[in-house]
Amino acid sequence: MKKPFIIIIVVALGLVGSLYSLPKVVVSDENKKLEQPNKEASMPLANRDKGGESQEEPEHVDEKHGSGLTSAQEKVVEELKATFEGSSGKEAKIKAASSLVQKYTEYTQYDNAAHYAEEIATLSPTEENLMKAGNLYYEAFTYSLKEEKTTKMGEKAREFFTKVLAKNPENLLAKTNMAMTYVSSSNPMQGILMLREVIAKEPEYEPALFNLGILSIRSNQYAKAVDRFKQLLQINPANSKAALNLGYCLAELDRKEEAKQILEKVLKSSKDIQEKAAAQEILSKLQ
Repeated sequence: MKKPFIIIIVVALGLVGSLYSLPKVVVSDENKKLEQPNKEASMPLANRDKGGESQEEPEHVDEKHGSGLTSAQEKVVEELKATFEGSSGKEAKIKAASSLVQKYTEYTQYDNAAHYAEEIATLSPTEENLMKAGNLYYEAFTYSLKEEKTTKMGEKAREFFTKVLAKNPENLLAKTNMAMTYVSSSNPMQGILMLREVIAKEPEYEPALFNLGILSIRSNQYAKAVDRFKQLLQINPANSKAALNLGYCLAELDRKEEAKQILEKVLKSSKDIQEKAAAQEILSKLQ
């Protein structure tokens, strides 16, 4: 079977209050190999808006031109930035910055959202605020297309996750996300060891198990990845992200009938359009 090129874009953990968010998955160019599946997952490959279309990546925080925002969106954030700049007092600044974080997140401008989340964390360095800043820098790291920016966003994410862990060493989400920033650095083994530490602490911790499965895909260890994703589905049968990756791995192992059964379930149960598109693309290669 020819490998479909699957870009798995995973929204940062904890941003919507769930254990971890569903991925956004896009399938394209079957002649390319699966190089670096992304991370709750890990290596940054693409930037997508809600409709699944590619966005131009902004070079710097708050760069107006070439930001990928529509004129209407730019107007909204410019007004909010003016409110932020004109605010005095801690609470007013935090409120204005929170509005900017919300809008930039909605517009998938994660580096900009992270910048204002950092402003909030500086004013009020609670574990929650530090974690939010770390998660948003992690998102920017995840979605970045450029190596220099990827490195910078990964470093910023680690900075905030380190502060979170200083306050609460038991925050497994911070440790898991930090581990994945290391995986794409010059010291990937440090990230893998951190993930293993998380699993040793909590054997059924879904984000860490998922990441280990993704790393197995990345190294073409599909049989090992199958074990990880099956374990995830035993823990949480509704995890469509794990099911999609399981179907892909089974297809790669030429276990076509098993793959078809899993992927057809994804088509029926997933509410994510891009997950469904990925499942349908893989299924089309199994005919």
